[in-house]
Amino acid sequence: MRLCETLPLDKQSELVDFARFLQQQSGDDEWERIIAEQRSYPKLQQFAAAALNEDSAEPLDPSKL
Repeated sequence: MRLCETLPLDKQSELVDFARFLQQQSGDDEWERIIAEQRSYPKLQQFAAAALNEDSAEPLDPSKL
C-alpha cells in the first residue's frame, strides 16, 4: 500500500482499476468452473421441467398496467 502511495495520482488510479479488473476476472473464473461441472442437479432439473410443462401465460401488456 505504501508503494502505491508513492505513485502519481493517475498511476494510482490505473493500479486500482487493474486490481478491480483482476477481481472481476476471478469471479468469472469461478462461474466458468461451475458451468463446466458435469454435476447433476436433480431438484433444479425437476423444477425446470415442471416450469416448462406449465401452461404458457399471456405476455405482459404494458397498456393494461
